[in-house]
Amino acid sequence: MRNLCVAVLAVGALGLGGCAFQGGVNPNHFKYESRVYDGPIRGRALIEMPKAVQDEKFIGKPTSLTGAATNLTLQIGEITREAATLAFGNVFSDGVKVVESASGQMGHVAVVRPRVTQFSYEYNALRNAGFAITPTAVVDLELVLAANSGKPIFTRSFPSGNVEGPTYFLSGSPGDEISKAAHQAVMKVMQDAADATHRELKKEPPAGVKGDSAL
Repeated sequence: MRNLCVAVLAVGALGLGGCAFQGGVNPNHFKYESRVYDGPIRGRALIEMPKAVQDEKFIGKPTSLTGAATNLTLQIGEITREAATLAFGNVFSDGVKVVESASGQMGHVAVVRPRVTQFSYEYNALRNAGFAITPTAVVDLELVLAANSGKPIFTRSFPSGNVEGPTYFLSGSPGDEISKAAHQAVMKVMQDAADATHRELKKEPPAGVKGDSAL
């Protein structure tokens, strides 16, 4: 059945019954290039993600006709956590620490709470006249930024738009091809969120903290 699923997807056919694919976490899929900021925010930040958020999975079908009867399970919470660690690690001079709860934590200057609120994907065969597939992912990220006191600074949404992975004709793991596009989509919105966080904290550092680049 798996070989049939791969073969049908490879030529852009419409439907398959009972085909399920997996997409795990792979840091190499992010294709992340370390960001150098003009003056990182002094101190360390917490990335607050309760276990339930870290364990969130996307389970669903593509929005395309190609592969419409297939199903994908994607570790979206873990991908979000790893992307946040990379992107926000460059914003703060002392990096970041992932915690399930910021309550009772000491020694940090800010708390960021990232969560993917929407995810969709497609096996886009139309752009390739049905002879190849371009895996495409779309992500919406919600980010809550708070001061070390817990006072909210902002809550913003960051949409990725269509993010395309490498076009392929035949893949032994179509779910992994979607996972590559998903990683890049999450990394894109996480970098947008990190940039917005750096701009906000440089512009309006919360009261009570000294230093040109500090919160």
